[in-house]
Amino acid sequence: MPSVEWFAYCFPNRRTDKTVVEITIKFNPDRQYILPGYFSGIKDLLVDGGVLTRDEQYPQQLLPEDPMCAYASLLAQTALLIQQKTGHRVNYHSISPDPVGKRCIALVEHEHCDVGMTAVKLAVELLNAKRRLLKEPFMAIKKFARDRLLPADTQALIDAAQRRDIPYVKLERQPYKREDFKHLTGGECIRPNGLLMLGHGAHQHVLDGTFCLDRSPALNELRNDRHMREKLLNALDIPVIGESDGPAIGAEKYLLIAVNGEVTGVVRHTTNEQLHPGDLDQSLVEMVLKINREVGFAPVHVTLLTTDISQPIKNAVVGVADFELSPELGCFAELTRSQGPDLLMSTAQGIVDWLFPVGSLTRMPVIAVTGTNGKTTTTRMINHIMLAAGRRPGMVCSDGVYLNGGQISEGDECADTGHLKVLTSRDVNVAVLESHLAGILIRGFAFHWCDIAVCLNVTDDHLGPMNVDSVEQMARIKGALPESARHGVVLNADDPLCMGMLKSISAEKIGLVSMQSSFGELSDLTPEVSVSCVLESIDDTQWLVIYDQEKRLPVIEASLIPATFDGAARFNISNAMHAVTACYLEGVNAETLANAMSDFRAGYESTPGRMNVFDGLPFQIVMDYAHNFDGINRITEFVDAYPVKGRKILMVGGSGDRLDDNIRSSVTPCAGHFDYYICRNYRNLAGRQTHEIPALLKSGLLSAGVDETAICVICQAEEAVHHALAIAVPGDLVVLLIGSSEFQSVWTLLGTMAETSDILPG
Repeated sequence: MPSVEWFAYCFPNRRTDKTVVEITIKFNPDRQYILPGYFSGIKDLLVDGGVLTRDEQYPQQLLPEDPMCAYASLLAQTALLIQQKTGHRVNYHSISPDPVGKRCIALVEHEHCDVGMTAVKLAVELLNAKRRLLKEPFMAIKKFARDRLLPADTQALIDAAQRRDIPYVKLERQPYKREDFKHLTGGECIRPNGLLMLGHGAHQHVLDGTFCLDRSPALNELRNDRHMREKLLNALDIPVIGESDGPAIGAEKYLLIAVNGEVTGVVRHTTNEQLHPGDLDQSLVEMVLKINREVGFAPVHVTLLTTDISQPIKNAVVGVADFELSPELGCFAELTRSQGPDLLMSTAQGIVDWLFPVGSLTRMPVIAVTGTNGKTTTTRMINHIMLAAGRRPGMVCSDGVYLNGGQISEGDECADTGHLKVLTSRDVNVAVLESHLAGILIRGFAFHWCDIAVCLNVTDDHLGPMNVDSVEQMARIKGALPESARHGVVLNADDPLCMGMLKSISAEKIGLVSMQSSFGELSDLTPEVSVSCVLESIDDTQWLVIYDQEKRLPVIEASLIPATFDGAARFNISNAMHAVTACYLEGVNAETLANAMSDFRAGYESTPGRMNVFDGLPFQIVMDYAHNFDGINRITEFVDAYPVKGRKILMVGGSGDRLDDNIRSSVTPCAGHFDYYICRNYRNLAGRQTHEIPALLKSGLLSAGVDETAICVICQAEEAVHHALAIAVPGDLVVLLIGSSEFQSVWTLLGTMAETSDILPG
């Protein structure tokens, strides 16, 4: 049998805008998968298990002729079918074969990831002949799925929001649960699984079913108190008739839905027949709209009793039994379109238009940054520029989540969970989101599209894990972010893999950044370019210059950006160029860009772990997170340009989740550029043996020509740090390439050494 692995995207992702389970099916090249006999008993099992009836078609779509694709298609269709039979509204599946690698990727839509994952598991067991009895497990998944079913009116609201291009988040789906929103719900549940956020940031509204939780608290009280509603009807001079009194006076019951000053649906209760609002006498319509106006045009479900809906109030017995402020529209979902307008959809559209009048803001601008190296620094630069421009940015980077300059959480949250902390915050008005490989690869995006996307570079770091086998494949994964951009994309024109993304980008504007090419050369390179940022010599100094059509805008001299260390840190010049281009595309003027970059420093407070210089000791120390070929090469270029009187000492580690060849080659750029090398582990070995990584690093240095006497191996992380500091003397430069988990402790150690002169080394 083929091996099968799967995981769920809970948001739009690099594969599709839908929420899907991604299934990787690996086939043994020595085995043949013969159809149709191999699957002949699957339908019988589904029928016996109560999933299908004998006369239903299975599979619903014709299987491909290729056995590998046929297996993948049948697996996807079976997982989809199981979900559909539990009531979940899913329809999409696809397969993408890789015949050379004998691998196939199948996508199966899910509405709830746990239900989708369980359905896939059951389908795999069926196709791999590991499950012969289906009735009991199907009954279990059916109950499990029903408990997690999205209400029909919530789905209709999502559909209506999508038509208006309004962002939404289902708040009872991963990573959330209803308990996270007790401050809004008060612990009450109006509609199970129906908690929904529409809009970003300060523009957001939260609904529980059809009831908006963030509107007037008085409405919630009115919703729960029938006596208050009756008093309101009396105050509006609307006659009240008890439902039980209706038959006695010959009055028939009608259910009317009104929202946003319009009656969107009329249903005759006895026959469940949908009527047209035009069938009502205008006086009855006005009576219902009077209630709707009184509750701020929120959706209301009015129970009307009348002897004749076509007659005015004065000619018929008319009264209102009650009205509801959280109308459940799901009960109308079965009414056919042939009976009249789609009541469910028209009401959902009315609710969305009530919350977001046409022309109102619904989202915040989103600037997303990816690449291999420089993501965090560039993200922090963009955030700094936005603050200088008077915006209130929410930033996510590998150091944590920041709202309007203040940190609210620590650690790497550069994926959907961290991004949502920004997009759902009412305190910010622009999102600056670092997006790393794992987030794009297995988590998806917390947004359906971003405004500006930046891709800095693509290298072979992270190859191996998660089925990423080549740098070209890595580029396709990272390229999913620029593909999601609508208004602008910023690409590194000096990186061929970044430039290869151009063919799949549909953004309105293309921004290219180059430290090697001129504006003219970039224009000749691709006609699609809208904005360029290049390095130009002005009065014998290098400047960041933006070209926008016919405009030439010198921004700032590169050496005047503190983070470039007088221009020595070339990689931070590149990061700054990407940041200013992204912000320029977002509407920030050149003067603000210059002012912001002129005080952006690569210090402990602004960019922890990235080119942090500690000069409180007789020797200088540079701390950085560099751990791959490109990162160590950048550090080496910086050190070569940095004035050093004494020795250059490097402490280097390797990431255990990288390929052996990548760890060995990562140190080749620094060979011959330092006087002494200390090879060690990070605190987290990522499952490797203690001696493995330092040995690989030493091997890489020896192969690059470093004399063995200049190499020291100290496996233990803390011991290596102390050794590097102990051998340093005044005038030396010590470069510590450390892991993020130890940065704080090492920085604290340096501060203690600076304050306690009697323990100074040397």
